[in-house]
Amino acid sequence: MLTRLAETAGHVSRRGKVEVLTRMASALSLVCHGLAAAGVATLATLVGYVVFMRWVLGQPPHWAEELPQLILLWSTLLGAVACSCHRSHLSAGLLPLLVRSARWLKVLTHIGDLLVLLMLLVITKAGWELAMLTMSQTTTALQIPAGISYLAVPVGCAAMALAQLIHLFNRGDAL
Repeated sequence: MLTRLAETAGHVSRRGKVEVLTRMASALSLVCHGLAAAGVATLATLVGYVVFMRWVLGQPPHWAEELPQLILLWSTLLGAVACSCHRSHLSAGLLPLLVRSARWLKVLTHIGDLLVLLMLLVITKAGWELAMLTMSQTTTALQIPAGISYLAVPVGCAAMALAQLIHLFNRGDAL
């Protein structure tokens, strides 16, 4: 009885693994979507404040350019993660018009998914190296490590790569 239970616990079906990955990706999507939305709301508030300070009071804050740029960068890449999870990025949609065979369409879609995954992994590596290279430098206004800005690229691309990998396991379906 115990050995059978241990064997059952140690053996998780492919469907079970994909289900766990899908739940993880859905949670990742939800968190990234929430953070991106909060970033956009914060960005709108900051820009309004900066415009008021600059044009009404004539005293723009010293961080008037750096902080909104940092928030915009992180919000964009976190929002891209949510879009990747749901396959809601803009696409031309020409492939289904050019390829009539459902089988070939599926094959070409998987090839495209693999190429996107490869590209995301390359950008993740390059972004990580750039972020680590610039961590010892500080930004002019905020005096924070410059690498924090660049870190948005490997974080966002690694999360999108995870979503892309899960799409491949789910046979291309959105999460």
